[in-house]
Amino acid sequence: MRNCDDLFVTDIEKQKRREITELMAQWKAVIGKADKIVFPDDNKAYDALSYFNADGFFPGYYNEGNTKVLFIGRESRYVSGGDRIENDLALFRSYNPNQSSYWRRLLYMVYAIRTRGRLPYESIPYAHEILADMNARNDYGFAIMNVSKYSNDAEDGATADFDLINRFLADSGLAERNFIREEIAILDPDIIITANLWECGICADALEKIFPANDFMHLRSRKNAATLYDFRFEGKTIKLLDVYHFSCRGSDRDMFYNPVAELLFSGDTDW
Repeated sequence: MRNCDDLFVTDIEKQKRREITELMAQWKAVIGKADKIVFPDDNKAYDALSYFNADGFFPGYYNEGNTKVLFIGRESRYVSGGDRIENDLALFRSYNPNQSSYWRRLLYMVYAIRTRGRLPYESIPYAHEILADMNARNDYGFAIMNVSKYSNDAEDGATADFDLINRFLADSGLAERNFIREEIAILDPDIIITANLWECGICADALEKIFPANDFMHLRSRKNAATLYDFRFEGKTIKLLDVYHFSCRGSDRDMFYNPVAELLFSGDTDW
């Protein structure tokens, strides 16, 4: 495949890609001063910077007419030292997301938003069809970031490493410079979908720095599957939907697609 940056073709995409790249470089400069981290599988200490995995947005995110959807998760896995946008774009070209609960759900949620939830779950395309259309048009229209840029590469990495997540938040020095909010500001989302970040083991003080409680107004919930808020951020009100962790066990329909379609577009659905 051609160079990742060649896929960002509009002027605004090129500019925002440069801004994200520069932010990650400045963030890495801070992480480079952190103490080494002991990797649990071999009990050896490695530079904290070697764990860092950059993220950001995919092509089409800033296209006129697109709703900018930002997914915010906890951590990446098995991708230390890379750029997940570059890695994922390479993956998309030869990947069947039907077998991945994580990617199925993200693609279904993006599809629900793009179609304003008008279709029942049983009528939507398969995840590989959604991705094939995105590939063909070079228009993915969403962004992904994690609150921790430290990749969890341990053998049991399928389980979130909250010690590592919280170590990253501490190493980032958010009280001195809030890199996470700076990244959100560059991405300027219309909708944020978070992966059950609260009350799961992530440092509450750090989350308060990123998402101050006073900036939320509860709108409605759906059967304990998801909660929708108005989130005030940098003078803008963003719809923020907190759902289950994207790769948790359970129903794609009941825990992800339907909550997004119903909570965001309850007046538009005809099913």
